[in-house]
Amino acid sequence: MTYGNRSERLQREIDDAIADGWRIESETPERVVLVKRNLGSIGVHLILAVLTGWWSFGVVNLVYGAYKYLNDSQRRVLRDGAACPECGASVAPNASYCQNCGTGLDSEAVGFGTDAATETETTRRE
Repeated sequence: MTYGNRSERLQREIDDAIADGWRIESETPERVVLVKRNLGSIGVHLILAVLTGWWSFGVVNLVYGAYKYLNDSQRRVLRDGAACPECGASVAPNASYCQNCGTGLDSEAVGFGTDAATETETTRRE
């Protein structure tokens, strides 16, 4: 699903992220949530296979891969428009402070006045 009113810069960021292995988890016209999942390192899988492969028939490797896939994912939120540089919350164009975290805002730090300002926040669950 694509949205025609997205800025060119936001669409380029989405395309670059997808090329780097990110997947779109959800999207709206003004916000896209990207996710990147991890199955664990090859070295750990090999060690688990050597140490437990005979007794568990690879079940330990599957459990480790599932754990890493579910708990070691990264998420990025890309937004069109202005956002707080501290917490990433959307802010009004004339705001002097962020209503979410209270950080003082100036127009250059938030990205006001640019035609295609985007905000990126990355979260990682451990």
